[in-house]
Amino acid sequence: MKRMVFILGCLFLLVGCWDRRELKEIGIVSAIGIDRNPETGEIFFTSQVANPSALKPEGGGTTPPIKVISSTGDTVYKAIRNVNQKFDRNNFYAHNKVIVIGEQLAKEEILPVLDAITRGKESRGYVWICIAKDMQARQILSINNQGIEQVPANSLESLHENQKLNFDVTVIQLNDFYKKSLSKGTNPVIGVLEMSEKSPSNGTFSENTQQVKLTGGAVIKEDKVVGYLNEKEARGYNWIIGEVNSGILTIPSIMEENKLVSVEIRETKTKIKPDIKGGRISFTIDIKTSGILVEQQGAGTLSTRKEQYEYLNQLEKELKNLIEEEVVHVVEKAQKEYNSDIFGFGTTLNKKEPKKWKEVKDKWLEGEFQNSAVNVNVEADIGARELLKEPLKSED
Repeated sequence: MKRMVFILGCLFLLVGCWDRRELKEIGIVSAIGIDRNPETGEIFFTSQVANPSALKPEGGGTTPPIKVISSTGDTVYKAIRNVNQKFDRNNFYAHNKVIVIGEQLAKEEILPVLDAITRGKESRGYVWICIAKDMQARQILSINNQGIEQVPANSLESLHENQKLNFDVTVIQLNDFYKKSLSKGTNPVIGVLEMSEKSPSNGTFSENTQQVKLTGGAVIKEDKVVGYLNEKEARGYNWIIGEVNSGILTIPSIMEENKLVSVEIRETKTKIKPDIKGGRISFTIDIKTSGILVEQQGAGTLSTRKEQYEYLNQLEKELKNLIEEEVVHVVEKAQKEYNSDIFGFGTTLNKKEPKKWKEVKDKWLEGEFQNSAVNVNVEADIGARELLKEPLKSED
């Protein structure tokens, strides 16, 4: 017994942090870009690595806050390993915030690309995934003038997190992408990054006149990008999947022609209900939304409370029509142009009518999804009626 206690005591003395890595030995990666080299067919891997000395409050000066490192290889993992041939740190991926995939590679395959990053490379499930539209991912990661943040990857992360204030875009994290990609009844939509012209601050453009913009969404089918949603279509998509937390919609002013009214959406609830009649599958999308009037451009007079209520009721009707139009449009595009069930209709059918789903799941995108009728019901409420005020106007 004493001998056993002695041996155990010796083992405890041998325990240590065998896999510990010192901070000065690693490069902390904040963003990743993956492309297909159009000339050689190789994988082009790009990483943004933070420069700790430049981020110190007392130092840095003109030293760039990040180092952009690129390497190539026959596979993604080989390209990642080849970084060590030209960079003096061993990259550490646990703090990576964004994965950007170039359009050419995204139109070929996505899951095998992500496999090399997630398999043993410390990458977390909440990292954002996006597509570089009409360009390579390394072009996105090479732009440093994103915003106030010193590290460009932090700006890209903030663009995705700001989606809760702007439903003109779609965003998705790694875990959700895997979940939707591996499901039989739904396809993912990925956030899209593209270049836009930067507005001059002093009336003149500098050398860096371009900046990165998050916009619309990329439609996925069979693990590849098959097309894009513009911002209007992204709004329709977000209405359907229930991802409308806040945002601004503009509708024509009833008071004055060619003027607009802004409504801020505050709360939205969406329900999708499948229905089967005569063997035919249909879906009903019920949307209830509420918002407040935040801007009126048109001038006019609402002298009585009755006129105010009638005015708001008319605005609610205009808002309802706008939402219905956007939802119907994006459904038609997904069914007729992309044939991709990005709304999860199949998943909903499986939950509500599992017997029918079992019957059609193997041919869902080969006709059933395209031919399913979709009905849209919208209830729109513009609250705070007692706060309704007439627009400011000058006295002649």
